[in-house]
Amino acid sequence: MSEADRLLSVKAAHEERFGAAPEVAAWAPGRVNLLGEHTDYNGGFVLPIALRDLGVAIAVAQDAEPGVIELYSATLQDSDTRAIDEEAAGRWSDYVLGCFKKVAVDRVARSGLRVTLMTTLPLGVGLSSSAALEVAAIRAAVRLFDLQMSPVEMAVAARQVENVFVGMPCGIMDQFASSVGDPGTALFLDTRTLEFTSAPALPGFSFVVIDSGVSHQLTDSGYATRVAECKAACEALGVEMLSDLTDADLPRIDALPEPLNRRARHVVTDNRLTQEGLAALQSGDAEAFGRLMVESHATEKDNYEITVPETDALAAAALEEGAIGARQTGGGFGGAVVALAPDEKIDDLCTALTTRYSDARILAVT
Repeated sequence: MSEADRLLSVKAAHEERFGAAPEVAAWAPGRVNLLGEHTDYNGGFVLPIALRDLGVAIAVAQDAEPGVIELYSATLQDSDTRAIDEEAAGRWSDYVLGCFKKVAVDRVARSGLRVTLMTTLPLGVGLSSSAALEVAAIRAAVRLFDLQMSPVEMAVAARQVENVFVGMPCGIMDQFASSVGDPGTALFLDTRTLEFTSAPALPGFSFVVIDSGVSHQLTDSGYATRVAECKAACEALGVEMLSDLTDADLPRIDALPEPLNRRARHVVTDNRLTQEGLAALQSGDAEAFGRLMVESHATEKDNYEITVPETDALAAAALEEGAIGARQTGGGFGGAVVALAPDEKIDDLCTALTTRYSDARILAVT
């Protein structure tokens, strides 16, 4: 389906649910991260791709009681009603409520909203379903209330919703890729300065995103622990952020107590791999990029300890079945694996992996 088709679908669902057409609709894509994991909240480098066919569509109308947001998820077949002055309550509607509180609280207090959403993003696989929902909601608010916000400003606002309102201490990669990224094109981002550049595709090769079948829930996982460990490592090393460090600092990093030494080593390592990954894309060196993906998975596993046996096995199997690179992608503790393979081997690779692992699903090829 094209983006226009998705918008038509969510508009139709809204009219069926609420009996009137919405005023605006918006779409935002999910993302798969190729290199640079858990580096964004450390001010480092990341290399995600916005996904063309996986994302969130949202439709909105101003026809509810003032100060009230009536929400309906056509995907979940679930509804919720929230007041604009409410705080987060641990429900899916928190993300939408938080976005309207962030950018249009006064407008909603006067008019109230009816909101319908549809998603093609599976939850809990590390493809940024929450960020896509946030960006879609803010895009809808911008269109509905004629607000002046750039894509970068929308990404920053969406991250603030996730950090402050929802309570997830994530970096800005997910929201930035969803708001600024061009689906199907890699985006190299310096998360400290927000400077970015597009990176070309690798001719003759594609990235395959595979769900391992192990769902994660980052707010209930070790994500916040990793953030705290990185802050502790910064204090011990006397730096503002771990992105201040390079390979030259590895001797004093290794002198830190466990596990702070390995947490800091991961950030330095993945920052370097991501920079080298950009160079590999720019030179069209698929073999080099594949090797970097394998190295990145190794530091995720050994230094940052965010992989699980299922994603370790799936990444290894992808290499055995013809991929030239594979790694766990996303926040970790389960979720998805991304593999790089020659186009002529994609079909055989997908068949082999889903045959070997009954819980595995092919989510995207880009």
